Amino acid sequence: MRKSSLIILVVILGLVALFTVQNPDIVTVKFFSFDWNTSKLVLIVASFAAGLLSGLLVSVTDYFRKRIQAAEAKATKKTNQMTSQANQPEANSAARDLEAEVANLKAEIAQLKLKVDVSTKPPSPEDIG
Repeated sequence: MRKSSLIILVVILGLVALFTVQNPDIVTVKFFSFDWNTSKLVLIVASFAAGLLSGLLVSVTDYFRKRIQAAEAKATKKTNQMTSQANQPEANSAARDLEAEVANLKAEIAQLKLKVDVSTKPPSPEDIG
């Protein structure tokens, strides 16, 4: 991509140089209340330079806009990571609380099974008579 851009730039510069060499006439330039005489060469080169600078200005602003967007996205990602890391101890604490509750419930269930097993034994003959 860089090589093709360089080739295109060299070709354009060559065409501008060829055009200016073939048009060495003196012209009068009028701008607002100013007027001055200059060669077409100076006028063409100045116009070409102004076009290059305006194109460069547009591309530089686009470049910085993209860099700012990338920095904002990176900051947002970092903030999200910090928030998730801050919430992680709370999640770990909640998980430990749930595990303790499950262990307590299992112990209660085991005790209830013992009570049920004892109460469902058939009565002995001594208890009946």
